[in-house]
Formats: sequence, structure tokens, C-alpha cells
Amino acid sequence: MELRLDIVGQRVSEVIVGFTVTVRMGSPTAFELQIEGEVDFRTSGGDLSQAGSNDYGDIGSELESLVGSTVTRADASEVDGLSLQFDSGAQIHVPIHEMYEAWGLVGLDGYRVICLPGGEFAIWSARKEK
Repeated sequence: MELRLDIVGQRVSEVIVGFTVTVRMGSPTAFELQIEGEVDFRTSGGDLSQAGSNDYGDIGSELESLVGSTVTRADASEVDGLSLQFDSGAQIHVPIHEMYEAWGLVGLDGYRVICLPGGEFAIWSARKEK
């Protein structure tokens, strides 16, 4: 299965690097991306940095440079993982993990996509207004 995620056009408002990578988008925050697997980060200049789940701090400044960038492409595949592109030229790729949830995206309206172990998606639709 392939998905086009509902975050295209969202501006990155905050990046938090710790045991996970949290990317908040929108103002106020409309979406939150949680990365818990390996991450490949390509800068606008084309330089590639990679980090595993225990080493996010090694590329923390690169990831934090996304603040202010707008998502221009957001695709997810059960085979290839998560791919994001930004108007700055930067790119993020999070491959699937066979044993762990690699990433998850949550929207304030209840929208949720989780990449389960092995790459399958768990998807919750947004809540409908009454």
C-alpha cells in the first residue's frame, strides 16, 4: 500500500531530538510526526546524514534546520517507508523496520497513521465535526 500523507503544505514549527525525533507542523501544531527508526536526512545541498534510533543527536542540528521549511511531498509505502521533501530542498527518509514501529503521524483532528513492524500501516481517519 502507498499513501500520500495529509501534511503537504504544512510548515515545520519545531523539531525535538531525543530518544525519538519529533517534528511538529502547523501553527498551532496541526500534526506531529514521531520517528523511532533509522532516519536518512539529505540537506538542501545534497549532503546525506544517517542515524539509528540511539544516535539521533548525531544529526540533531541537521534535523533542527527543518524549522520554517514547508512539506512539499509526503509519501509512505509499506515497502519503502516514509519519504518527505521540503521547500528548502531537504529530504527525510525513514525505512520500515521488521521488529519495531518506525514512525507515526498524528493530527489534532484524530488523523493517525502508524508504520507497524514489517511496514504495514495502521490508519485512523479524522473525526467528523458534529
